Amino acid sequence: MGNSESSFSDSDSCYQKERNMEGTYTVPPRSPLVLSRKGSSFLEEPVITKNTDVGETEDNIASSGRDSASPELGKIHYAASEMQGWRSHMEDKHVLDPPLKHNGRRVLTDHHLFAVFDGHGGSFASQFCGDNLVRTLMEQEEWSAYLKLRPTSSSDKNLCRHSAFGVKLIKSALNKTFLSLDAKLKDAQRGRRFDQLFELQNILSIALGRNNGIQECFRRGSLDNVMINSFSKVPPPSLTGTNVQLERSGTTGVIVLVTPHHIVCANAGDSRAILARNGVALPLSFDHKPANDVEAVRVDKSGGYVKNGRVDGDLAVSRAFGDFSYKKNESFSSSEKHLRVSAVPDILVHTRDATKDEYIVLACDGIWDRLTNRDCAKLVRKLIQEEGETDVGLVCEEVIDTCLELDSRDNMTCCVVAFPGGISGVRPGLMTRATSKMGVLKRRQERERQWGPKSTPAQRAVRRLEKRRSETRMKMATISEARSSDGGSTIALKRSGSKIAPVAPEQ
Repeated sequence: MGNSESSFSDSDSCYQKERNMEGTYTVPPRSPLVLSRKGSSFLEEPVITKNTDVGETEDNIASSGRDSASPELGKIHYAASEMQGWRSHMEDKHVLDPPLKHNGRRVLTDHHLFAVFDGHGGSFASQFCGDNLVRTLMEQEEWSAYLKLRPTSSSDKNLCRHSAFGVKLIKSALNKTFLSLDAKLKDAQRGRRFDQLFELQNILSIALGRNNGIQECFRRGSLDNVMINSFSKVPPPSLTGTNVQLERSGTTGVIVLVTPHHIVCANAGDSRAILARNGVALPLSFDHKPANDVEAVRVDKSGGYVKNGRVDGDLAVSRAFGDFSYKKNESFSSSEKHLRVSAVPDILVHTRDATKDEYIVLACDGIWDRLTNRDCAKLVRKLIQEEGETDVGLVCEEVIDTCLELDSRDNMTCCVVAFPGGISGVRPGLMTRATSKMGVLKRRQERERQWGPKSTPAQRAVRRLEKRRSETRMKMATISEARSSDGGSTIALKRSGSKIAPVAPEQ
């Protein structure tokens, strides 16, 4: 399905067995129903345990300037690491080179897919998109057409996959994949919302002997039912006072497809990817922030507004999967390009160059809020080429540790895809766990000697936070004292030399 609209309209039945979607999808497992007001999004101490996955391609990879019959020797090595950090829940999801299966048969073993999804408002959307990415891509007509093209050069240049026509098919397939994933997510989230309502109804029936009028949510056409189906941010009348948090999460997403001849990146939101080539960090994507001119114009035309860099003063990204309460538009048609928040991706294509391509980095904004493209590329290059790190998983972990030391307060996921040319001095096939005499493990030993064995990254992060809080309290006390001594006038503030520094809101 390549349309931007779900086949499950607001007037359709709320029961999952009656929903009819083109294609199938996997739904994340249920989480406990929340019946209390949402607490803080942040912990008192960061969770620094990392989940790291590593792998390598099974085939030799052809690249720019070479026919696929004489591929670049060596394999692509890749890894992803994720850490919950200061956030109360982990909401990221990554995808690492899954088998591409079409009609039950594995295809294109020389094509490799990588993705990072950064959820907000819960993990449902990111988990759903990660779990259903490949299946949805395989369903696209353009992908089927791409599979029919020849893998090598042909007398007809439009009949081979690395032709301009082949690239056009990939771009169209990825674009429709984003929209189809969004439509499926809308259907799945509606189902989850009514599942939660069933659970709430049972709880109230057992605890109070009544259901508090929740049956109105299931009566088609009722105000409550319309508000549930439309993802209203205001709870329907029958849920007033319950403090139930119904599913309505969203997620950004950045996807990179590596073919024998091209690197194709599609993104929606502020997760980002870069390509390190010949010592330069090339952007594979650009963030979609509400304050960007193009994004702000679309938000404004759709009836919304941008305040404090957020859509309607609330959402920090202007393109994302989910967030369906922002995807209503009565002024224009219902096409994605006229919504306050859109799932339409931007897609960039780079031709591969075996002599210059080093590695790709995909990461969520918890990384990019603390490292620029150049800084991140420089750190990865230094670890691999100067310090001799051969474990791409440890490289990902060091990027995360660096951002934690730079006081990133978000979930963090980093994925590194290392080409044969990016592993200097390491023979293909010999990528093993690093020794303590080199790379990341050596860095960790040096940090332990410098800070002491009892000084953990989490403890250092807590101490830095307490220091900032203490400094803020002292400044506020000085300001309050100055105002009191001069009747609250600004003259006293000038005499005291106090400066009021703006405090950035926590996302």
